[in-house]
Amino acid sequence: MSKIVFIEGVSGVGKTTMVRALSDALTANGRRVQSYIEFDFTNPIDFYCTAYFPNDAYERLCTQNKDQIASIRQYTIPAGDAMLVRYYNEDTPLFEEPLLSDIRAAEFCYHPKNLISRTRYTAAYRAVWQNFIADLDPDVDVYLFDGSLLHHPINDMMRNYHVTAAEAGEHVAVLLDTLQGVDWSVQYLYTDDIAAQLTLAHRNRGQRPPTEEDIAFWVQRRKNDQAVLEHTVKQYRVYCVSAIGWDHAREQILQSL
Repeated sequence: MSKIVFIEGVSGVGKTTMVRALSDALTANGRRVQSYIEFDFTNPIDFYCTAYFPNDAYERLCTQNKDQIASIRQYTIPAGDAMLVRYYNEDTPLFEEPLLSDIRAAEFCYHPKNLISRTRYTAAYRAVWQNFIADLDPDVDVYLFDGSLLHHPINDMMRNYHVTAAEAGEHVAVLLDTLQGVDWSVQYLYTDDIAAQLTLAHRNRGQRPPTEEDIAFWVQRRKNDQAVLEHTVKQYRVYCVSAIGWDHAREQILQSL
């Protein structure tokens, strides 16, 4: 049976680096691994540069762009009573103008111009997660996901819907419900000093220093994450990398797998 592992934590704590290191170590030990890091447009349950179209709007999109319908369908993810359409692969657009702009206008997660209801947002996620679980590849021993359960969805929900920790927990509970009968775990990384962590991460990425507003957001994110972990996830491990060291955290996670 495939095992699904979610590497979680606030921004800059080392989730992507951890996923890569775990993937390398597990593969070296003969495990068959499928890993997805941030901004990976092939991620089957997480969404970056993805548009939301109710089914009727999606059919109109296809009808109005018959010359590109093959590409539209190629990058489409069924999501219950809606369709999600990927429109970028990292910095590479997947469509030409003006279709690209038409699709971008229906952005699903990141600062959407036309915000759908939170109920529809969660319903789309649920449908996609159900489809993924139904089609798990039996040849894959371990699936590794970078921030796909907590980090990205709660980020979007806090910024777009201003959710409380309890409301974020409701969304996560729906996702966890799709994992019934599946072997899964959550490995959560954090540091004692979020401001220092963010400052270092921004410097390493060549970004401007974090503002007080940035730091306040991530401090609240950490509090919301902890509440969701305790009251909703329940099945998780926490690693303070500023206390035990990043390498030791990696070894502990590997032992748990």
